[in-house]
Amino acid sequence: MQKISDDLRAIVLLVQWDLTKIVRRVIFVAMRAVWFAVQVVVFGQVLAQMVNAKVIGLDASTYYNFYIFGIYTSILFTITASRAYDIAEEFEEGIIEYQLSLPIKRKVLAFGRAIGSGIASTLFTLPMFVTVLILAKEADPLAIAISIISALVFSIAISGLVLSITLSIKSSDATDILMGVLDAILVRLSTVFYPAVVLKNIAPYYYGALMNPLSHVADILRILYSFEDFKAIVISHPLAMASYVLGLFMGFTFLAMYIIEKKIEGGGWK
Repeated sequence: MQKISDDLRAIVLLVQWDLTKIVRRVIFVAMRAVWFAVQVVVFGQVLAQMVNAKVIGLDASTYYNFYIFGIYTSILFTITASRAYDIAEEFEEGIIEYQLSLPIKRKVLAFGRAIGSGIASTLFTLPMFVTVLILAKEADPLAIAISIISALVFSIAISGLVLSITLSIKSSDATDILMGVLDAILVRLSTVFYPAVVLKNIAPYYYGALMNPLSHVADILRILYSFEDFKAIVISHPLAMASYVLGLFMGFTFLAMYIIEKKIEGGGWK
């Protein structure tokens, strides 16, 4: 019991560390918040008026709700993925080496950092999520609770992926390039902007979106609030989408644990 208590205390401290780290990135978060506001207030309304309802079966109002949930998902992913730059900075400053030297199990260190990054990113996007709910005129408590849990699980999964990538390549320049490319590709190759029913006409795009975690999270959020409107156009069955996101959470978290426990040693950062 003492060991479990020590592990839990270590996880809490690691979560607190990640919360303080993202608080210091006020300018980045503020820029993303402003960009989010522009997308949902300006671009979203323009795109909604451009939608051909005969093609996807959505009117302008329904597509607007479809769009804003997708934009929230993309912002959550971008802010979570940006943790790679913090991790790179920590490695350069010797903080990662210091944490590795602490009397904390490496598995606990990896799990705590993934959890901390996920919680921090989700908390900082909550005002944007509330904005989406207001614009969509949704207030179902159960749907809100499930959607926040889904966003958190997704964010922790991406945090595990970010930890694994950043600590494997050990290069600040490579991290900048790779995360920028990953962000650009995953956001655009998903159902963030376009329903799966439309993407089926372009096979490579559709199958890319089918494997894309952003597609599944965005469609989970949409179907929680507007099942009747979106049930025919989401990327997969709700249970399949939830299982996929949960599988990512488990897979990427264990991957981060494996890399930190077996592959990471001090030094070697370029």
